[in-house]
Amino acid sequence: MVWIRTTMSLKPSKIYFGLLIVVLTIASTACGASQASMPLGTKIPMEKPTSNTMPTAESASLAPSATSTIQVTLSATAPVVTVTAVTGDLSIRTGPDISFDAIDKLKKGETVPVLARSIMDGWIQIGIPSRTGETGWISIKTNHSIVNGNLLDLPRIDLVEWNVGSYLRNCTPHQLIVKPGDKILQPVSDTTGNRAWFPPGSYSVYDLDMAGQPMVASLRVLAHSDFNILKDGDRYQWDCPLN
Repeated sequence: MVWIRTTMSLKPSKIYFGLLIVVLTIASTACGASQASMPLGTKIPMEKPTSNTMPTAESASLAPSATSTIQVTLSATAPVVTVTAVTGDLSIRTGPDISFDAIDKLKKGETVPVLARSIMDGWIQIGIPSRTGETGWISIKTNHSIVNGNLLDLPRIDLVEWNVGSYLRNCTPHQLIVKPGDKILQPVSDTTGNRAWFPPGSYSVYDLDMAGQPMVASLRVLAHSDFNILKDGDRYQWDCPLN
């Protein structure tokens, strides 16, 4: 009876030991299979960073910043100087002197910006209101205009191309035409259109208001010698106004 109890007490130990070996073998085999199924170099997914995680330098450079670009616009404000014709029309000339052609008028009540001033005191350059993009000169030596603003703030034009030639003035009440060039001299009542500059040369003047346009003058224009045309096609003699 003693042998039988000894045998019975040892049998469970052997069974337990055998089961332990089997379990360990299975576990070892499973672990090896798991490692073998994952290829070399596979990255294991990591937990995504929370909102408090600082971005790397690479990711920050790809994200545009609201303050990364600042656009600056430089604006140069030109001084505002204007001139107004107050007592009548002002002659607009091609240069800063009365020896230049009167090509238009600044009408009474009109106000325009002043663009520049001349080395010849009392003359300013303006844009011609009726001719977009063209400029001319007016005199401010009289009380016929009012200037608002500081003229010294404007650029000064020192170089002036002076005319070499002479003026023809129509002192008659008829419309005249000068050839060659077909330049029309308005009647004496038009105090700007009745006078025009001509380069040196020979010219003939005809009366447009008379049938057949008879010639009223033939003359040779020299430098700096103005000419007054006193006769019309009816052969009437007229006097030129002093102004």
